Amino acid sequence: MEIQSLTQEEIKDHIKNAKHLNTNSDHVRMLFVPNVIDEHNFGELCTTYKTVVDQNFDTVVVIESYTGQLQKKLAMPSNKAFETRFGEVLVNDYLRNEFCDEEDDFFIADEGYSKEMSLYTQLPILQSCFSNFEVVSLQIGDYDPAIVRELAFTLDELLLNKNALIVYCCDVPASSPVELEKLRSLVVENKESGLMHYLNSNEKTLKGARAFMSGILVARSWGYEIEFLDHIESAKHICGYAKRVEPQMV
Repeated sequence: MEIQSLTQEEIKDHIKNAKHLNTNSDHVRMLFVPNVIDEHNFGELCTTYKTVVDQNFDTVVVIESYTGQLQKKLAMPSNKAFETRFGEVLVNDYLRNEFCDEEDDFFIADEGYSKEMSLYTQLPILQSCFSNFEVVSLQIGDYDPAIVRELAFTLDELLLNKNALIVYCCDVPASSPVELEKLRSLVVENKESGLMHYLNSNEKTLKGARAFMSGILVARSWGYEIEFLDHIESAKHICGYAKRVEPQMV
């Protein structure tokens, strides 16, 4: 299956027919998705997007790790809009400027911009899910854990009460059960220092670790529960989502 040639209607059908997860979609505000979409992960991706397809978001914030380092550590392209084969998606310029006003390391800068950004792999899927939304693209261009924490703090502060979906682009490996189980246990047990150490070590195979870690920190701050998909068939990388945990009725 050639993913890049699918029409919007075909993508919508794939998402509609994807496996249904037992979650309240009104409570999902974060997705963890692969940087590259292909036939090996498209099924899992559709299942993940199905958790939010019935919602309407004003803005989607797409977070990705830049390969290498940027002079502007947390960079947002200056585009007024992003163009895909399905049309134009406007940028939420107001929110982009709010990021810059919040912390010193956020900049509107084109240093890391290219058509190879993970943003462009996700936009056609997002356009197939939602009819009217704006986007903010943000690249993490520094390996310092303090930058990841700064990003997570700002996402927490700015987006908690906004009608926004956060999409974290990261390749969580499906081929190594040992590594996947280690990731699961570190996340579930809230071992932040252990997770940060692992993601900065040479033993990891996860790509996009900075984006992944920022999502973990925001989910924890919001009291959201992170779920990784278990129904892996041929996927090289797995997907996940974060949902608000409903209080137990007493």
